[in-house]
Amino acid sequence: MSTWSIRKAGAADIEDVIRLRRELMSIFGGLTEANAAAWEAATRRYLRTALPEGRFHVWLASVEGEAVACSGLSPFERPPAANHLSGLEGYILNMYTAPAWRGRGLSRALMKELMAFAREAGMGRLWLHASEDGRPLYDKLGFAPNPMALEWKPGES
Repeated sequence: MSTWSIRKAGAADIEDVIRLRRELMSIFGGLTEANAAAWEAATRRYLRTALPEGRFHVWLASVEGEAVACSGLSPFERPPAANHLSGLEGYILNMYTAPAWRGRGLSRALMKELMAFAREAGMGRLWLHASEDGRPLYDKLGFAPNPMALEWKPGES
């Protein structure tokens, strides 16, 4: 069995991040052959500034030098709350493991790294939208449903 490693992605990893996000988006995000090129160009432009500026953080799990899983975190700030004075929070997205590497603990390891980073950065809350496959992991890590959230999408009403 091959060993794997986890590391925070940087500018040199943009193509790996795009490749893994493309796999994820083709399953869950509506990515098609018709919109793939525009999506890839927009993602590349975004990552070139967002990664070095700290507006988006990515961790990669690699096996023998090949990135096979990823996780992402977008920090954001709200006004201070009584139980959370910094107002700093994070949205977790792009949790993805290539099918051949699922069930080996990579997603758990990625989440542990991400959560440690969030804790060290002073984030008082982490948010995510879970797939059915990912839900058991998030439950085990202490995430709980928030029935108070509503979502509005412009153009749908």
